[in-house]
Amino acid sequence: MTTILVHTPATVSAPRGAVWAGWLAGLLVDAVRRVSRQRRLRRAESARVAEAAALRTYAQDIAQGDPRFAADLHAAADRHERV
Repeated sequence: MTTILVHTPATVSAPRGAVWAGWLAGLLVDAVRRVSRQRRLRRAESARVAEAAALRTYAQDIAQGDPRFAADLHAAADRHERV
């Protein structure tokens, strides 16, 4: 004959303040995500503005030789900066 003993663990209540600590940790994580996203968007916008400025400088350099192409480059820089 085989005997099996099953032990049921005693229920333990959550430590004091655990719910509040979890809530605060969640708020902190959300705040860090928002700040990270804002920084990423600002960095991308800054890169687009710099690229558009470089393209405009190039367009100014070739404007004497091919003004129509320079105008196209200026328009492309404007579109790139807005996106």
